[in-house]
Amino acid sequence: MQQTGPATAPHKRGPAGGERHPDHRHVELRLVDRVAALERAAAEEQPLEAPQRASRWTALIIWLAVATGLAGGLLLAHRVPGNGSSSKAAPAGATAATQAPAGHQHGEAAGAAAAPSSKAVKNVKAEHYKRPSPLLPAIPPGPVKHFRVDVDQHITRVSPDLHPMEVWSFGINGRFLRGTGASPPMVVNVGDRVSIDFVNGASKKMGVTLPHSLDLHAEGADPTHAFVTIAPGARHRETFIAKHPGIFMYHCVSAPALLHVGAGMAGMLVVKPKHLKPVDRELWLTQQEFYPSKNSTDPDYAAMQKKDPAVVAFNGYAGQYVRHPIKVKKGERVRLYLLNAGDSLWSAFHVIGAVFDRTVIEGQIGHDAQTVSLAPSQGGYVEFKLDHEGSYPFVTHAFSDAAKGADGAFRTPHATGPVMAH
Repeated sequence: MQQTGPATAPHKRGPAGGERHPDHRHVELRLVDRVAALERAAAEEQPLEAPQRASRWTALIIWLAVATGLAGGLLLAHRVPGNGSSSKAAPAGATAATQAPAGHQHGEAAGAAAAPSSKAVKNVKAEHYKRPSPLLPAIPPGPVKHFRVDVDQHITRVSPDLHPMEVWSFGINGRFLRGTGASPPMVVNVGDRVSIDFVNGASKKMGVTLPHSLDLHAEGADPTHAFVTIAPGARHRETFIAKHPGIFMYHCVSAPALLHVGAGMAGMLVVKPKHLKPVDRELWLTQQEFYPSKNSTDPDYAAMQKKDPAVVAFNGYAGQYVRHPIKVKKGERVRLYLLNAGDSLWSAFHVIGAVFDRTVIEGQIGHDAQTVSLAPSQGGYVEFKLDHEGSYPFVTHAFSDAAKGADGAFRTPHATGPVMAH
């Protein structure tokens, strides 16, 4: 199996597809200098007793957005509908922080007006952990598959060994995996008509303070109009035909996308192929990275840029399926759906003591595999049987990432002894 990815870096292009104007280079250099200054300031950690202040990532979003508007498209531009039922398209190069929602004064920046404050870790109350079920959800009934996708900014833990952090995640049809950093899967059949209502914070309980968007990798569409950034409290409906089978990623793509995905805004969308044979058990695992700051609940954007997560986890919580293994039966056929949501690290998924009879990864069919390789955003499924009673650990075979929490275990009913240390 070959890893996929760009062979060469693309030429820098302007917003209309032509070469970038020379003046834009000066704006880009000023942006780089400003980001560097922000990162130097962020390195000077404030004590826990310090008064509340605007968080580092909020300031960075604002400066990136302003520079984007000046440069005319250095970052992905989005249309920013307001809270009402009607909306206006933002000018080319504009982002949420430079466009005021409908009904607001033009001097109010959508990102800055709702900027949250960092919370001292010692004063934070985190959600109670609840193990996400790894059973794949059912396909919704009816000729049109309806999904409501809610944004949730919430304080939780992503590891039992670390302090709480603010995670930005999604809820699907009223189901939220609070107490973890995970977002539930959506499941449809190929050929289904899919209707998605994207809601960026339906109530104050959701804690949404920033503009967000929803990029659906399973949909072929003009992203400028389909994957729009919307203000807090706003909503957007997207309808499409699921033409391609596969395990796709959905995520926030608002600039900077690294921050939004690194803060947790990603999940799995399964499009089942025609004539898929039934199996005894269907399960799902999404691998993600998490970046808690040292002295606050903010996501650590500098660590994201360095590709240095504190936690790498399956289904939003480090090592949870080691402590609470996934139950399977000896001899039953298991189909396991996998997604590497990133934001930046590769996954090398492996079950210790098992061989995959069948693999379908990014459209490539394989068999007799020990490990499957998934780049960020890639997905697929594997099928296998466990021939003996026992506990079968699963990991990313990038062991430095497994040591950060990307591990778990399958356990049969008559297994004896603990899960093997690895």
